[in-house]
Amino acid sequence: MDNATFAQECVRLVGGKENVETVTHCFTRLRFRLKDKSRADLAAAKETEGILDALEVGDQTQLIIGPQVNEVFKEVEQIVGVGVADPARVEDEAADDGESKKKGFSVGMLLDTVTGIFAPVITAITAGGMVKAALLIMGLFGLSSDSQEYYILNFIADSVFYFLPILLAFSSANKFGCNPYIAGIVGGVLLHPNWTALVNAGEPVSFFSIPVTLYNYSSSVLPIILTILFMSFVERFAEKVSPNVVKAVLQPLLTLGITAPVALIVIGPLGSWIGGIFAAILSFLDTNVPILVPTIVGAVCPLLVFAGMHLAIFPSLQTIQRAAMGYETVCGPGMLASNMAIAGATLGTALRVKNPKNREMSISTGITALCGITEPALYGVVFKFHKPLIAGMIGGAVGGLFAGIMHLKRYAFATPGIPALPTFMGDDPMNIVIAIATVAIAFAVAFIVSFILGVDEDAQAKKA
Repeated sequence: MDNATFAQECVRLVGGKENVETVTHCFTRLRFRLKDKSRADLAAAKETEGILDALEVGDQTQLIIGPQVNEVFKEVEQIVGVGVADPARVEDEAADDGESKKKGFSVGMLLDTVTGIFAPVITAITAGGMVKAALLIMGLFGLSSDSQEYYILNFIADSVFYFLPILLAFSSANKFGCNPYIAGIVGGVLLHPNWTALVNAGEPVSFFSIPVTLYNYSSSVLPIILTILFMSFVERFAEKVSPNVVKAVLQPLLTLGITAPVALIVIGPLGSWIGGIFAAILSFLDTNVPILVPTIVGAVCPLLVFAGMHLAIFPSLQTIQRAAMGYETVCGPGMLASNMAIAGATLGTALRVKNPKNREMSISTGITALCGITEPALYGVVFKFHKPLIAGMIGGAVGGLFAGIMHLKRYAFATPGIPALPTFMGDDPMNIVIAIATVAIAFAVAFIVSFILGVDEDAQAKKA
């Protein structure tokens, strides 16, 4: 079926457009937040052609449909009438007199919130990382680092990372149900050249006799997220106290006039302090037990991706570490090993299955996994036959252990796969060699284990 028809079917399976509160997407899945999750027919969704799997993760109902998700999302957005978020609709639900929509804190809600904030900006971060990777390749082919071309391409790549607070401000506002454009302005306040000049000068600064702590907020994560969370409450307060006759000008005045100074005086320094703690922990692990994180991530990453939790865990931590250290070891090395192991396990399965459709699925999804997109392999082969999961986790752990022993670093962000190997190029010329060796080890171990374990197609056919 075409994308428009398929989108209509997806919306029907989650309870219809009137049941959709918000919808976002990542590389392979539609992420719905529904008013009533019980109205979604996940069993039918799992049997629908084009949907690899359907599951609930925290407050989200997810339909995994593969790399074509962006085209399908555009059609879904037209059907339901909401994009990343619809603040008015969220506020209307919260103000419903009959039934309170308030929910207590839960781990699921936290994961849903973090995922909702980072998922929309992953594409931009990947774009910057791949431009950086392309620039490194051009350098190998003779482009001088002193040339104007290199200078321009370099700041194009770095701009995504430098202005990350503005991107996060926009996505945070959508998630928290407040004005994303005012949120973007608040993000701009933290990056304004005049503020940067005050930080660089290092002289004491006060605001109506209140001391202002000077921090450089470029590339930061927590300060802007906490600030926009605070802004969501300020905006609701301004909505209530502003008379209708002047609401159009008074509400934004109060929102920006209160949020921005509080961000500079209180929330920004607090977020930077918390981020510093995370950076110190990551630095300690990187220095003292560098094998720990890549090995664990290499082993358990398939489970995190299967549950859709990887976007809630990795982006913020890897961004904090890269900002503090110039590279990251939280996600890149371990996930590179994991993705290549899933590719190896899936292609190893292709040699053992007898059903032509299973072999075709294993080959096509295994090649996709080599490019860093593992969901089709996970849902179409690995979790279907079970034993490839064991092979993938073993291969990922062995590859991650090697990456940790060799202290593999990633200098730019992109989905870990063969096309993104240049993101492992940096000051140490051996780092890219270690990355290639990690790919080979993880793939080979998983491929061999998968081939040895084999699969039981007959048992799977009976379950089906």
